[in-house]
Amino acid sequence: MNLNSTELLRSIKKKKLSYFGHIKSHESLQKLILEGKVDGSRGRGRRRKSWTTNIAEMTNLRENAAAKAAMEREGWRSMASNLFKEKEPL
Repeated sequence: MNLNSTELLRSIKKKKLSYFGHIKSHESLQKLILEGKVDGSRGRGRRRKSWTTNIAEMTNLRENAAAKAAMEREGWRSMASNLFKEKEPL
């Protein structure tokens, strides 16, 4: 299977969104890790983007709105699958 770079990126983003929905809908160690804070001081340099910020940017929702939307399984699944479909040319 030979994918070009845009198709590969679209596939990765779709999988990331579906995994986010899976994690947010269950009480698990992964959810605790995703939402957790790390003690200590921050390192030097530019701050890394958080995983949830990345999800919020992909969905054009705020982080808490994306988390609430992910709790509704069918709605999140349809949004994640339809978000990156190419539009048909007119």
